[in-house]
Amino acid sequence: MKELLEHIVQSIVNNPDEVKIKEKESVDFPGLIILTVDVAEEDKGIVIGRRGRTINAIRDLVTINAIRNEKRVKVIVEEGEGGRERREFNKKEEAPKDEVPKKDASEMPKEEQSDEASDDLLYDDL
Repeated sequence: MKELLEHIVQSIVNNPDEVKIKEKESVDFPGLIILTVDVAEEDKGIVIGRRGRTINAIRDLVTINAIRNEKRVKVIVEEGEGGRERREFNKKEEAPKDEVPKKDASEMPKEEQSDEASDDLLYDDL
């Protein structure tokens, strides 16, 4: 299975010499083989593909081979330094540019808080 995975990945990347496959037995699940794919940083997008379609297809092929050999396998792509970061925003941190911060009534000027201003806007168009 390791050879199959290595052949597939080397065939699709731009730097086939930098492809490394690590094989180890799972500690938690006896009989499960974990294959970790490590490629050059610029090839990770090729291996993963849009929305993970390429890596899922590779996993399917390796899984089919494992089933035929009566084994269980899991394929993982090594993230390395460029992996996505997930973090929660504190109140003191800035929100991403996509998100518009919401104002509560206590932060609004007095004119915006009154209902009269909104009523005038409604009747101006009529």
